[in-house]
Amino acid sequence: VGIVLLTMPLVTLALSPWFLLLAALHLGIDVVKTFVLRGGLAAYIADQALHIGSIAVIALIAPGLWDESPLAGVGWVPQFYLILGVFLFSARGGQYAVSTWFRRPPHEEGRGVYLGWIERTTMPAVVALGAPWLILGVIAAKAAQLTLAWRERQDARRRSLLEGAVISLGWGLTCSAGLWLLLPLLP
Repeated sequence: VGIVLLTMPLVTLALSPWFLLLAALHLGIDVVKTFVLRGGLAAYIADQALHIGSIAVIALIAPGLWDESPLAGVGWVPQFYLILGVFLFSARGGQYAVSTWFRRPPHEEGRGVYLGWIERTTMPAVVALGAPWLILGVIAAKAAQLTLAWRERQDARRRSLLEGAVISLGWGLTCSAGLWLLLPLLP
């Protein structure tokens, strides 16, 4: 909640009572996540969908909010913010999704974490560059990497390799699809 109240004025260079409503919505979502959803990948995805939905609700009921910002006249800023947000959400949110699935600490590091960040940020990057078909190259590279890693692992570890890859690629594809759908809607 504090991050929302701090971030909104920083990115818009403006103050608005709508920021308080957004923070209240985020607080309500966090309460639901803590006391109703109770953890796991499905709960994490539901939590993130609700947070994104709360931002969409504010955008719908306060469509002139961005116009109040002194940055409203800078044409590239909304696209930049969207792309940056998708990069961060794709990389870090995807890492958290994989960690949640495997019940591991989300701050773990290692080769797989870094490869996941690369694949999940490359996908929205090619969308932002106007070449979404290049996502097929990311998928092909992931398939090649999986094939090499598959040979080195025993049965149980093979399953976790495949599960992690599916979650990671699915997260990156979902974020990329969202970017592809939203970018044309911005001024």
